[in-house]
Amino acid sequence: MTIPSTQNPKNKLTQAQQQWLAKVDAIIEERLGDSTFVVAHIAMELYTSERQFYRKLKKITQKTPNQYIQEARIQRARRLLQSGYRADLNGLARAVGYKRADYFSNVYQDYYGTRPIEEINRNKKR
Repeated sequence: MTIPSTQNPKNKLTQAQQQWLAKVDAIIEERLGDSTFVVAHIAMELYTSERQFYRKLKKITQKTPNQYIQEARIQRARRLLQSGYRADLNGLARAVGYKRADYFSNVYQDYYGTRPIEEINRNKKR
């Protein structure tokens, strides 16, 4: 599973970098719905310092860890909506690790150009 897209296509990464990024993706995917999940958790699970983790992820993806996690959350929200998610906006925001639905909605709109509530309403009409 690929979480956020990288500017370096995976085929240009070394095998070691691909494996490392796969571990990062698995850790993020497992904890994505947890609003208390932070970069320190990933670094700890990889047995590295936060600074080392930051440098390595930035080198491979050209994204900061927070950008990478946020993109993963937004992509999961998109997948949920595309699969017919019909609950409310607060539930969707919590499902992908946001405490505040208004902030989640703004971030989602920045990525996709539409508010998630519009997609939820379309799903309810189906």
